[in-house]
Amino acid sequence: MSEQTTDLTIVRKENVQMIAQSAPQIYKDNTTSSERCSEYGQKLLAQIKANGMNDELDMQCANYINKARNTVKKMNTNRSAITKIFDQIRSEFTGMENSVDPNKTGSIPYQIQQERNAYAARKREEEERRRREEVIRQQREQALSRYKQDVEDDFKRQFNVYTTNATNELTKLNSGLTLENYEAQCKTIREYPVTLPADYGNKLNSTVLIPTEIADMRDQLPGIRSSILSKLMQQFREQFQFEVAEYRDSIIDMLPSKKAELERMQKANEEEKARMAAELKAREQAEAARIEAERKRKEEEEAAKKKMQAEASEIGNLFGQQAVVSPAGYQPKTSVKKRIHFHDAQGVLAAVSMWWSKEGQFMSVEDLAKIFKKQITFCEKVANDKDHPEFISSTSVSYDEEVKAK
Repeated sequence: MSEQTTDLTIVRKENVQMIAQSAPQIYKDNTTSSERCSEYGQKLLAQIKANGMNDELDMQCANYINKARNTVKKMNTNRSAITKIFDQIRSEFTGMENSVDPNKTGSIPYQIQQERNAYAARKREEEERRRREEVIRQQREQALSRYKQDVEDDFKRQFNVYTTNATNELTKLNSGLTLENYEAQCKTIREYPVTLPADYGNKLNSTVLIPTEIADMRDQLPGIRSSILSKLMQQFREQFQFEVAEYRDSIIDMLPSKKAELERMQKANEEEKARMAAELKAREQAEAARIEAERKRKEEEEAAKKKMQAEASEIGNLFGQQAVVSPAGYQPKTSVKKRIHFHDAQGVLAAVSMWWSKEGQFMSVEDLAKIFKKQITFCEKVANDKDHPEFISSTSVSYDEEVKAK
């Protein structure tokens, strides 16, 4: 707004003189007109309340209302020149305010705010995209790590089954030893293989399911499984030789004493033979139980170790996710709110339905009538159609007639 325009509107000398000279008289005249009109009207109201309406009084009232309208028109004409200047002054002031108000469409601050909003939206979208990409990357890494661990656990499980079967076979050979088959059985036990077969690794095949996060790496997974197995094979060879050889050697060390015991059992009577056989069986069962308990202890230690590793990995994942949430660098302060965008009329109906279920149905009829004033006005217009009136058919709705005198 230019300085020239401000001078012309607000501080023109003739405007100030007109306000100073005319305003008091116009105010006085309008006050007199208002008071006289009101006084006469009060007299008519008093007659109506005292005697009720009749034809003659109704005609006097109609004439009075017509004069009241003319009085309002005259009062408005008298003061319009002055109030117009005041309106212009107010308009100038509000125009100056609006030109720098960030909430007024078109102002420079408003335009700058729109640019900031657009920039903040772009920054947010970039950050959200970065966050999604980082989350996907972390999920892939975690899925691959879990898959590798599951494959390793699967290979170890198969190896443990293989080792257990070997010790069970030695137990069976030892339990089935008699004086009649002693030499042959001893030879079988002493020659029992305590080294893994050279092709053992070729027989292992993991059945672990592939996580969906790394499904696109399907062609790379055989190499990953092969790498895991290669690292485990040395451990498997050493563990198998240690456990099976130790158990086999413990059986071999006891073979002479077992032969002697079998010979004593052969010479003993039936009762003594049964007792000695029971003791021998109990000792062998106790040794088998000791070996099984040792195996379970190792399994439990391994499970506890894996649990600790899993918990540590979970904590690491939480810190990693926190790093994803926290954006790096400058970020403008933003206020993010959801705004409904309707794709069709059914969307508006859905929004009204939600509002009604959570708030509308608990409001008073008066408050609801204010909210739906436009819709009610439309329904009244349809009902007052002279050619084709339509009415709402509901026990909750009725129509009253409003009569106005013309």
